[in-house]
Amino acid sequence: MIQINLLPRRGKKRKISVRQILLGYLASIALALIIIGLLWFLQLREIQDLQARLARVEEEVRQYAKYEALLKEVNQKKQIIDKKTEIIKSLQRDRDTMVRLLALISAEVPPEKIWLERLVQSANSMTLNGVALNNESIAEFMRNLESSPYIVKGTVNLTHSKQTVIAAKKLREFQITYQYAPFSAVEALMSKGGG
Repeated sequence: MIQINLLPRRGKKRKISVRQILLGYLASIALALIIIGLLWFLQLREIQDLQARLARVEEEVRQYAKYEALLKEVNQKKQIIDKKTEIIKSLQRDRDTMVRLLALISAEVPPEKIWLERLVQSANSMTLNGVALNNESIAEFMRNLESSPYIVKGTVNLTHSKQTVIAAKKLREFQITYQYAPFSAVEALMSKGGG
């Protein structure tokens, strides 16, 4: 019969000397230093690559900076041109404002009762100075103005009225102010209401 010994072999125990421990310790320190040096070298290389990329990007930014300045200048000029175009369009839409205002006033003035001496237009307001036969004539003129679609409702005001003598007749000197709507706006409003 065959006998098999399954018990572990008792070998000689190795004695680990201080020298071996010291060599292992120094080897592990050297290995750690090599790994740290390698990582440091790789990081240094990556930093240099990133600095080179940064320098290239900064150079590109400097090249495009002049184009950005040109683009800014073009946008400013475009805004100025757009403003001028809008002003021209608004002038074009209401170029006949004074003609229409005078036609409106002449249609609303009670004939042979009121004489206008001075008209002053600024922005969308009008100031009328004149002479009337009496207060009723002034009131009639103000009602006529108020009923016009071109006059902003509630803006017709009698700023002053006083008695004056002209050619030995007692008359009423007056001043009326009101706001008027641009004729293009009134036409647009009428076309919406009519359609």
